[in-house]
Amino acid sequence: MPWKLYRFKFEDYPEYSARITGHFAGDMLIIEEEGELSEDAVKLLKESLGVDENTRKFDIEPRDVMKLPLERLPEEDRKTILKALEKLDSESKLHIEYRYQPSFD
Repeated sequence: MPWKLYRFKFEDYPEYSARITGHFAGDMLIIEEEGELSEDAVKLLKESLGVDENTRKFDIEPRDVMKLPLERLPEEDRKTILKALEKLDSESKLHIEYRYQPSFD
């Protein structure tokens, strides 16, 4: 399945840590891969969120959770999304992206 589900989490990177490591202080984006989604699930999610069908990547923010058609999703995809939604907070969002992996068979 070429559709990947990620969780983007923004963490504060304090100034004292930035000085120690030689980086800039401010928000830091942490990307965690949560799993893969089927074409059918992504199509349902796009329809429910009003995303164009040709879009290759889109976000699900906490305010969008009530729009998700969880009962209509395939079982495996529903489990993946519910697991990711449990980790969602005000400083994070879900990101779905098409990741083509060519086969050399």
